[in-house]
Amino acid sequence: MIASPVAFSEEMLTQFDSFPTAKIHLRAYKLAKEGLEVLYKSNFTDAKGISLIAYGYLTENSILQAFPLQRELLPVILQLCEEHLYKNPCFFEGLLLSIAFRYCQLGGKVSLETSKKDVKTLMCLNNLIHFIQKAEPNSPPSEDPFEFDKNYSSWLHVLYHHMAAIYTIQETTEEATKAFESSLKCCPSYYDAKRGLGYTLMSLYSSKIVKCHQDVTEILPFSKPRACSTSKYDSWTAEQLRDTAVKVLQEYLEEAPQCDKNYPNACYYLAYLYLKANMSELRKYYEMGQDAEEKRLPFFPPVDLPIKDLLSPFYQLLVNVKQPVSCGNKSCSKKVTESDLKFCGRCRKQKYCSK
Repeated sequence: MIASPVAFSEEMLTQFDSFPTAKIHLRAYKLAKEGLEVLYKSNFTDAKGISLIAYGYLTENSILQAFPLQRELLPVILQLCEEHLYKNPCFFEGLLLSIAFRYCQLGGKVSLETSKKDVKTLMCLNNLIHFIQKAEPNSPPSEDPFEFDKNYSSWLHVLYHHMAAIYTIQETTEEATKAFESSLKCCPSYYDAKRGLGYTLMSLYSSKIVKCHQDVTEILPFSKPRACSTSKYDSWTAEQLRDTAVKVLQEYLEEAPQCDKNYPNACYYLAYLYLKANMSELRKYYEMGQDAEEKRLPFFPPVDLPIKDLLSPFYQLLVNVKQPVSCGNKSCSKKVTESDLKFCGRCRKQKYCSK
């Protein structure tokens, strides 16, 4: 879902088309643009235009911001969707766009306040998933996360991801986790679902340790599962939740391009997960997050994460603490001073007490 709307233009995206993330956005832009052109040329009678816009939306859901529709055009497009649904109940592009344009009416934004009122959207997404699964039972998982014209089952990972995003904003963490898992089952290579799954598992881990440390409840910037809910995650230990979160977030970092808009977020999530386990890893991932912020494409808004604010004091302490002088050979227990150490002749970085 769209948390921070961005005003896209083809010229802006083309400037950065050497970056994988910009390529994805540009592909989505061209699909939506072509779809609107087909609709205009056919006087809003050719359903191919609806399909192309749907593929653009599935590629990058925020791309519809680039095409603000006049108030009189939106009902015409939705009427075309409705007409084709009467002719063909499996014209799921029409159902999808009716959901997509719902967010256009919200100004392209999703917030905690709007999502709480948006039970209908979750119901529509869930129904659409059910219709697709009924129409195309036993479809194999998608290999390409951005190929949507093969069959309707190739949409499922994105639809589950949209549901997970709404659940996350609503702070229904278990439902979000299940939806992210379903997204990955439908397309194991959809790396953004791994980032989302890592976040929700981290939230469950945070809630688990809070139960043992009630005094720090208010400083942890995570959602807490509903007290009345029960799920398989209730039986998981804090260590299991943490280790699984670390695993999927590290997979995301390996698979996603560094220019991905959520890459810094995943780095800071990992830094938090090492807060109680390994301070050197905390520093490593915090600095990776800082580096990733510098590599973010300029049309994305600055990173604004409560978790980063939480980690900053710990990171500053690590940076300001002077590390004790020691030999680069970890098995060496000899007490040395800085003058006793010499740089390695090969790397010229590590220092040792002897050659």
